[in-house]
Amino acid sequence: MIYKVVNSFFIGLVFVSLLDFLFFIGLKLNYFDAYGINKEYFNIIFIDNQNFYLLLPSFFIVGYLMLYCRFSKIFDKIYILFIVVSALSIYEPVGKSFGEFMFMKKGVTFRVGKVTFEGDLLYKGRKYLYIYRKDLAKTIKIKKYNVILS
Repeated sequence: MIYKVVNSFFIGLVFVSLLDFLFFIGLKLNYFDAYGINKEYFNIIFIDNQNFYLLLPSFFIVGYLMLYCRFSKIFDKIYILFIVVSALSIYEPVGKSFGEFMFMKKGVTFRVGKVTFEGDLLYKGRKYLYIYRKDLAKTIKIKKYNVILS
């Protein structure tokens, strides 16, 4: 019994990580690089945006469904469909839309000292905020502790 749990976890880890990695590669190429958020390392973006409460159980579930479930052949075909959906993020319009849905907050007012301006919050990193200013037509990077969001 214990070997089934261990096998399920490791096989699930490999297969779920593949889906996750494909998805985040598409986001990196088509959202982060497109908006000039290239100062953040991919590993930080990847780790900071994982929901481990969902990810860890999914390792067990996917591994079990692929190895030991009576309907594993059907699940294998469903998994291939999930690979295609994750790989769609590599296609520029789809990856950009996924990134905007996940990270962008439009029309946010920011205050830095006495200066107030409006922009789109593209990404909230560990130390910096990345803001797209339409009036400047570029992405700016500001330290989090200097900015007041409203």
